[in-house]
Amino acid sequence: MRASYLALPLLSGILAAAPAWAQTGGASLMQDAGSLLGGAASQSGLAGKLPIPQVPNDSALSYLKAARNALAGGKKGLAQEALERAESRLLTRDVAPSQAGSAISDPSVGEISKALQALASGQNSTAIQILDALIAKM
Repeated sequence: MRASYLALPLLSGILAAAPAWAQTGGASLMQDAGSLLGGAASQSGLAGKLPIPQVPNDSALSYLKAARNALAGGKKGLAQEALERAESRLLTRDVAPSQAGSAISDPSVGEISKALQALASGQNSTAIQILDALIAKM
C-alpha cells in the first residue's frame, strides 16, 4: 500500500513532462515536413501539425503574404497554416451582441477557402492566383 503512495508523485511528474517532451520531439517535423504531402497528411489532403508562419504583424494581409511566399517556396504546410490564420483574422470581429449570430459577409473568407481547397488538391498555381487577387484587394 505504501509503495503506491510513492509511485503517484513519480507518475504525476512524468505525465506533466510529457507535453514538453512531445513538442521537442516533434520540432524536426515542423520545419516543413508538416507539408500537405507528408506523412502527417489527413484524408482531406491537409496536414495536421504545421509550422508557424513568421509575420511582421498579426493581420490577415500579413498572413496572406506569408502564405503566398510559402507557396512560391514550395512550403505547403507553412502556406496552409498562414491561410488558416488569415481566415481566422477575418472571421474574428467586433460586433454588437445583437448581431453576434449573423453570418460574416466578407467575400475574402470564401476566397481563402478556395485557396485552401486548391492547395489540398495540389493546384498550387491556382492557389497562388487566388492569393495574388486577394492581396491586391486588401
